[in-house]
Amino acid sequence: MPETPESLHADVHGDTVIDADQLVRITSLHRGFLYQHLYAAACLLRFKTAGMHRLLVERDEDLEAVLPGRHLYLQVKTRSRPLQWGDVSGAVDNFAAVRARHAEGKRAGQPQLVIVANVPTGRQLAAMMEAADWPGDVTVLTPQAAAPEEWLPPAWSDLEEAIAWCTREAAKVPFSSLAPLTLVWKLAARVVYACTGHGDQAFTADTVEDLHEQFVKELQSFPVLAHDYLPQADEPDLLTDDRVRLITGFSGAGKTAWAAHAAQHCPEPLTYFDTAALAAEAVAGGLARELAARHLNAEQRTGLPHASGIDLLRAVHQHLTGTPVAVVLDNVHRLSAAELRQITQALPTSRLVLLGQPHPDQTTLTAHLGITGESLNGWNADRVAQVLADAGAPADAATVTRLMTLTGGLPLYVRNAALLAQNHYAHDTARMCQALTDRQHTAPTAQDLILEETFEGLAPQAQTTASLLALAEIPLAEDELSRLAQDAGLGPRDCARGLRTLAGLGILQRTGDGLTTLHDATRALAADYTPHHPDTQHQLDLTLSGILHNSLTSGSSSPGRLARWARLLARTEQTDQLLPLASHDYFFDQLFAADLKPTLHAVAADHDARPIDRFDALNALATLALDADDTSAHKQLTAELTALADAPQEQWGIRETVVLAGHQMHQHAYDRDIPALNATYLAARTALPKNSTARRILRYNQAKCLHQTGRYMQADTIALDLAETYMAHLGLDPGEIVGATVEEVAALLEADADLDDCKRLADCLSLSAGCKRHLGRPFVLAAAHAMKFYQLAQAWRHFVRVGQDVADDLVELGDLQQAMNILDGALLPAAKHQGLADLVIAVRAQRAVFLARTGDFAAARTEIESLLHYNLTHHQAQEINKQKDLIEGLARG
Repeated sequence: MPETPESLHADVHGDTVIDADQLVRITSLHRGFLYQHLYAAACLLRFKTAGMHRLLVERDEDLEAVLPGRHLYLQVKTRSRPLQWGDVSGAVDNFAAVRARHAEGKRAGQPQLVIVANVPTGRQLAAMMEAADWPGDVTVLTPQAAAPEEWLPPAWSDLEEAIAWCTREAAKVPFSSLAPLTLVWKLAARVVYACTGHGDQAFTADTVEDLHEQFVKELQSFPVLAHDYLPQADEPDLLTDDRVRLITGFSGAGKTAWAAHAAQHCPEPLTYFDTAALAAEAVAGGLARELAARHLNAEQRTGLPHASGIDLLRAVHQHLTGTPVAVVLDNVHRLSAAELRQITQALPTSRLVLLGQPHPDQTTLTAHLGITGESLNGWNADRVAQVLADAGAPADAATVTRLMTLTGGLPLYVRNAALLAQNHYAHDTARMCQALTDRQHTAPTAQDLILEETFEGLAPQAQTTASLLALAEIPLAEDELSRLAQDAGLGPRDCARGLRTLAGLGILQRTGDGLTTLHDATRALAADYTPHHPDTQHQLDLTLSGILHNSLTSGSSSPGRLARWARLLARTEQTDQLLPLASHDYFFDQLFAADLKPTLHAVAADHDARPIDRFDALNALATLALDADDTSAHKQLTAELTALADAPQEQWGIRETVVLAGHQMHQHAYDRDIPALNATYLAARTALPKNSTARRILRYNQAKCLHQTGRYMQADTIALDLAETYMAHLGLDPGEIVGATVEEVAALLEADADLDDCKRLADCLSLSAGCKRHLGRPFVLAAAHAMKFYQLAQAWRHFVRVGQDVADDLVELGDLQQAMNILDGALLPAAKHQGLADLVIAVRAQRAVFLARTGDFAAARTEIESLLHYNLTHHQAQEINKQKDLIEGLARG
């Protein structure tokens, strides 16, 4: 017995539909519309073959093909019984009016009516068609009849035949980057769009070829879907009337898959752009190049101005005016609200769909753009049940609900759960859920519990590969991972097999520069599978530290790699490399420096260690105490340094003299003992060569200590004198620095210039700016110059701190916009890129106050409140609460 719509409904819901007649009418109606739209898509696929000028939809007939010397009117009908005269009589009668228009010369070409039907003609109609009085310009095309023109698509019996024919025809289109079936559906969607009145309901010879090419290009960058796509609960449309939309969801929520699937059925051109592989400052330029490659011709691309970043994006947009452009921008949580706002403003006529994970800046972004964030809600119960059933592990409603509680309905975790039930719980989903629940501690650990079961089911080589990536913590190149795998007893082929397994389960991620890392949700769990034998663990640590050292010394430096290397040096007790690192100024700018204090304390307390190693450890600890304003610790450590230096040592030299004197002068500054401070300076100076770097460093420390005691004029005089000396030493003319960019200053430096001297010059300029600020004198110029040299020396912590002072002074001078530009364009990007989390909070708090000064109190309050959600230090909490009070004071007027 054939299936009917109502019987299918009963299979799904366990009960028949209430109004079966209505269901039949509705399904028949939709079958008819889809058949008609597929026939129109078929005509578009034959457009060039036919030599057609235009294809019109929903005008005088369903379709009208305007060809050289003739005009075909196509009416498309679907029936469940043979075609009767009553089905076509209206079209035949109405065609008389069309025929008259052509006869009167109001329309060009010879008219012909073609009635396309999915069924054969009935006996009566067939007889009428054979009669002498049947109009010669009216043809009925059925599956049993030949088309009146060779190019015309045939009449198909059903939708399956229609789809198959169109797919075969689409495969003949001379490009391969788009699947034929995908092209068919996109053309059908474009026909539906035209039926609504878009583009005068016409496809022209000038646009059809571009239409095909457009479709080819639209999906080039979208990721390939790993599974048949299942829509999520209350899934939003990809494109709406809103120009900018923000779609958020946790990693694994299926945002990219949603966009890639929806793009296949979107009638408008789409550009997909993933920001994950790029630094924030490179996104605008990368998007500009992508849009230019897709939408601009060679002449337009050649005519673009020499620009970069947001300026290049604006220039590309100049050519896109009037062109419907929609952009899906992925992983936007990596960008600040300011950066995203700039991109949206640079593309004022394009529609933007922003995809990203929830992040603190989200509220600021939506407030500034005047939009409301949207989210993907995960799979509903029906979808979860479907996935379980497809895996051969069907579950009742209660178990499905339980699994949704465990997974949040996120596609990645539901699919993992289904595989677990299938492979490890004999297809018993209820038993799997119970096993997971019995080990659950808090709701946020549910996905870890699921992934733990997934890891237990992995082959040993996949477990080991994942554990090595977890050990690394930072993305690795393939050759780096291979070196690490060898020490774990894993050969290249097994390692590659493990990577393929992990990739298939969504555990593996690849960065834009070809590096490999783990999905964030799996990292902690994967670490449990690291080989537990102490010797093996130690060897892996040594190998990894060697890998990182090689990459850092070969120019592949990154904050993450440096931090990981430093911690490995401490864990493996490689003090011969750690202590030189801890003696460099750069070390104390890093957040990880404080984490190494236990190792430094151990070396300092080890009386069997070399005196010079103990000295270096004490110096590092004393500097950390000084930076933390821990005066008592600094006093104790300085005393230990002094005692160690008093013992005659062959290793003592110029460096040790300068280091010890610096700490002693700081102690005298704490005690406000100016004579002792100056005496220490003079005693150390006599041991140092004239005009040496060592003397300049000592002199700077003296000035810094004088600043600490409130001797601002004296400290400023010394700092300025040193700055001039460093300028001369670097071969720079102070007049050339004014108004110059960092790149221009770099070009002025001598080829062998020491960037450490740039840092020292910046320190002197910064100190001078600080003195001038206390003295009530203009200081912005000195501070701005300090920023340039800090940037050259890559001393980012100092760069941000000085920049904050510059921004504050610009506000006092009334230039609020320039102050905001510094925060958004320089300080926040630098702090984020370098991982200076404490400074990110500080700059954002400062920015909140600036927002309040613009009158945007809502955004200011939102920003400051979001910062208070962090686990702040006592000092940070005091500062942010102070800024919160300032915002409220500004709001009260």
